[in-house]
Amino acid sequence: MFPFGKVIVTILMLIPQVLLHPAFWMVVVLVAMQYARIARIEHRVFGQATESPTSLVLTSLLLGAAAGFVASLIFVFVGVTVTGAGVAFLLPVALALMLIDPRFLCFSYAGGILALSNLIFGVPKVGIPEIMILVAVLHLMESLLIWGTGEQGALPLYMKARDGKVVGGFLLQKFWPIPLVGMMLLTPRLSELESISRSLISMPDWWPLIKPSIVVPEGHELLFAMFALPAALGYGDFAVARAPRERSARTARNLMAFSVVLLALALGASVYPWVRWLAALFSPLGHEMVIAAGRRAETRSEAVYVPSPRGLKVLDVVPRSAAARAGFRSGDIITAVNGQPVRTTADLLDAMNGSPPWFYIEAEREAGAADGGYGGGPGSGHGAGPGGAERMRFTRSIPGDVDRIGIIPVPGPGDEAHVSIPSAGVEGPLARWLRRR
Repeated sequence: MFPFGKVIVTILMLIPQVLLHPAFWMVVVLVAMQYARIARIEHRVFGQATESPTSLVLTSLLLGAAAGFVASLIFVFVGVTVTGAGVAFLLPVALALMLIDPRFLCFSYAGGILALSNLIFGVPKVGIPEIMILVAVLHLMESLLIWGTGEQGALPLYMKARDGKVVGGFLLQKFWPIPLVGMMLLTPRLSELESISRSLISMPDWWPLIKPSIVVPEGHELLFAMFALPAALGYGDFAVARAPRERSARTARNLMAFSVVLLALALGASVYPWVRWLAALFSPLGHEMVIAAGRRAETRSEAVYVPSPRGLKVLDVVPRSAAARAGFRSGDIITAVNGQPVRTTADLLDAMNGSPPWFYIEAEREAGAADGGYGGGPGSGHGAGPGGAERMRFTRSIPGDVDRIGIIPVPGPGDEAHVSIPSAGVEGPLARWLRRR
């Protein structure tokens, strides 16, 4: 029987050691720089950040540690070694690719490059089944992280579509430093085993599932040693035709399917050498197909964050703002303030001019909208909107002395775009530097 208890305890003891690894802090610094850049954009566009970079980094660290634990347990169970998986090469290549585009902070691209280099040139010396299993498991963890938190910290922006129209949308960018526990092969002399026998974990005869291709010298024994090492995962996406939650959930499902197929190819590559070419090619190309399919579905669907004839539509609400405390959220439609009709941003500013004791804001939203229902209360009710969609009307109050209400409206006529809808191009620091030159 597999000794899950002893393995879990060992992993939990080793994971904190990754804090001593300089490469881990390099990843943390790069992640912090990306979140700081997002905060600067929000300050420049809306006057304040929706969430502090420090909070985003700490959340990424905690979630990354949880994902790293699960991934480490799978690696030990399968018997993947860092030597065979080429971990010493993966992180540097992934960090270099991140300079081209943040979405390339992803081992599917780095792993594919390393595997193809091994197949074509014979270097570096890596085991392609092992490296593909590593990539598949990490992307399985990534799909779970995206499904759970991919929409958090979404950056609301005005985006220019291909037809030149300006629509509201969200940039979704997440980064997770991942502490992993990997294994390396040792071949100590039999006489040396007695001194370390107390720290050894006895494994079943069928383990490891991926047999190492190593010849053990006579008088020696093959051992697997566990140790901590750093890794990273990144996610870049955008949403204009769907809410960030729905968009990230669709991406997570597609990425999970990619992970399962890659894992099957990796296991097949351990038996059939020709499958290694399929796995090496599918790793970067399959991941890019997931991204391209998602972008195509988003750009070919009708944008939802556009002006509404019923009132001023809300693109997003700044967390912990007056509007957020009152219960407003993305997709709401503000129809009146203190009885004064509101259709545009100018109408909202005009209606909130002055300092009355309270602003009574009338609004509506689709019943059962994506982020959950809205509790009823004074002034709430239901009605049918265009196309028969069920809508819920409600009224909420905001103190009249607030400095910022915290509502980010959808773009109206004449509003300029902050960015263009992401295309197949690259947007990393190196790419931006080259374009400026």
